[in-house]
Amino acid sequence: MSMRIYEFSKLHNLATKDVLGFLQAQGIDCKSHMAVITQEILALLEKKYLQQKADLSSPGKKENKVTPIVSTPLPSKELSVSSSRKERPPMHEPQVKKTFTKRSYEKASVESVSIKSTQEEKVVLASPLVLQPTTVGDFAILTGKPVSEVIISLLKLGSMCTKNHLLSVEQVASLAQVYGCETTKNIAQMPVDTSSSSLRIATAGKERLPIVVVMGHVDHGKTTLLDYIRKTRVASREKGGITQHLGAYEAQTPQGNIVFLDTPGHEAFSKVRRRGAFIADIAVLVVAADDGIMPQTVECIKALKSLEIPIIVAMNKVDKVEKARLEVIKRQLSQYDLVPEDWGGNVICVPISGKDGTGVDELLEMIVLQSQLMELQGNLDQPAEGYVLESKLEKGRGSVATVICRHGVLSVGDFFSVGDTYGKVISLKDSAGALRQSVGPSVPVIVTGFDTLPDIGTFFKVIDEKDYRRLKSSREDSPSSSSRRSVQTTQGVASGVLNLVMKTDGNASLEAILDSVEKLSKKTEKPFFIVHSGVGNISENDVMIAENAGAYIAGFGVKADLNAVLYARKTKIEIHNFDIIYRLLEDLEAYAKKHEEVKKILTKIGEANVLKVFVVKKFGVVAGAYVREGRFSDKGVVTIYRGKKVVGQGKIKSLQRDKKNVKEVHTGFECAFLIDGFEDWQIDDRVECFLEVLA
Repeated sequence: MSMRIYEFSKLHNLATKDVLGFLQAQGIDCKSHMAVITQEILALLEKKYLQQKADLSSPGKKENKVTPIVSTPLPSKELSVSSSRKERPPMHEPQVKKTFTKRSYEKASVESVSIKSTQEEKVVLASPLVLQPTTVGDFAILTGKPVSEVIISLLKLGSMCTKNHLLSVEQVASLAQVYGCETTKNIAQMPVDTSSSSLRIATAGKERLPIVVVMGHVDHGKTTLLDYIRKTRVASREKGGITQHLGAYEAQTPQGNIVFLDTPGHEAFSKVRRRGAFIADIAVLVVAADDGIMPQTVECIKALKSLEIPIIVAMNKVDKVEKARLEVIKRQLSQYDLVPEDWGGNVICVPISGKDGTGVDELLEMIVLQSQLMELQGNLDQPAEGYVLESKLEKGRGSVATVICRHGVLSVGDFFSVGDTYGKVISLKDSAGALRQSVGPSVPVIVTGFDTLPDIGTFFKVIDEKDYRRLKSSREDSPSSSSRRSVQTTQGVASGVLNLVMKTDGNASLEAILDSVEKLSKKTEKPFFIVHSGVGNISENDVMIAENAGAYIAGFGVKADLNAVLYARKTKIEIHNFDIIYRLLEDLEAYAKKHEEVKKILTKIGEANVLKVFVVKKFGVVAGAYVREGRFSDKGVVTIYRGKKVVGQGKIKSLQRDKKNVKEVHTGFECAFLIDGFEDWQIDDRVECFLEVLA
């Protein structure tokens, strides 16, 4: 009977990582803990580890001669942050769009050598400077240079920055070249320092919970799987049966606590998915066995591979398909360089059913094993820092945001800085809805106390009260400090466009919808123009803006205030509310088609010769004619020829046959018509009739 490495480790109460390390030290090629153990390897392992147990249990033996290997249990709730996996740059949008993998770090350090600038005085550091995002102030502390001097150096390099500006990897590499600092990409070589810095990691790390992002195509069962794990029914409460927000949950499982990030599968939420992947340690790619690889699945694979995140594939809905269908899914995965481990690759594929729980325990075990191999650790001694996953406005609570920290302990009363705003933690609420006084790394919480609504994906950092007061004072003195990030208004209204007022329930929804509207504008005759957008309910002010701009008001996941409804009725402005994103986009597309200009062309439908001209009192000059071909219509437009020369044009005002008004006269019949704007008729004039038709 075959056995895998992790199964042997579990059977003998050993750490999988230690067993893997021993086999690799013996020159045995083992790609992962899923590798199958042959009889020869099994004999080697039993000889080493079973002999160790025998030595420890024998009388007269000293226990300190052999160190027993025991499996490391998962950490409790409030421990965490990665050491094995490299730290990623803070989640500003420019950073998200340009991912810094191991290769790009190497490229940045090489390219920085070619910067042609006058070198400042060389700085000698006790340890190499790590190429990793940091603030200008922290860089100055690390190098012992005045902040003003660092800012001037950045100006010479073409960047205008302040003390709290977050430097990218390239900027850190460029400054290191300017000051002649030795650099490294290895976090383990960082200088030991207990002061607050986004570049420093504590000397004594503690295990933290793994952060697992669940990704895949829409309706492939991501939320249903998490519902089974959490024993909740979130999927049944989702509007339209699809996830439309980034959810963060701490789940209690028999294998230990795990933090899951549930991402939307709809194509509009590509940035939300990438943001979830950015902060995760492990990715679970959910593929429906009855559907296979779909467009958003491919997008997820590309994002995860670019971020170098370990991928575990969950082949969902196996209760609906034959077993042979799983081989088809594996073949599709291999086309995207995800070769299953039973095909000789290193990607773990687990058949599951999120509906009845088949294979879910095995999936959780694979997640735990992968996290143990990564040795995820965090620093509880430095100020808390992390990322904003989602932000929105709540009635009675103001601006709130879901935050997940990478380092430190976040507590009620802490002062913090995040992007263009700041605040003091008033309350912390975990994913179960319980109020907490403090949380450690990896634990997602809803934070209240923001001065204004923060941008999603921004870097969150706890600061001391002195820095908070200074930051608050500088922001209040700034002319732009009063502008709330939650609302964007464009002054003036463009012509030839469809004006739009958009309000949503959160910043992530607003981001996704505005991106979708931009794509939709490229397909419509008239593009959409966002005159006003923001987070929160539709207010009376929103209706006033729509009235002045002649705009369409759309709300997503929000309601209209009573005053807004009353004013909209008074001004006859329509308010459209939606809970499902694709219905909103369908309605906008229909609205755009409704306002497309109808294109018509004149098509010749008949020709006649004038036989007689007579004057009718009270009407004017009437032409009696014979229809030679086609037909004449009372809605037609005629062109009159005299010989080859055009002598007149006009619309048929009246068309008669046998002294009766008719709509049409066909070939071979005589008729009389009165033309609006033309009376200079002569016998033998040739008349052509045209009719407007859709192009």
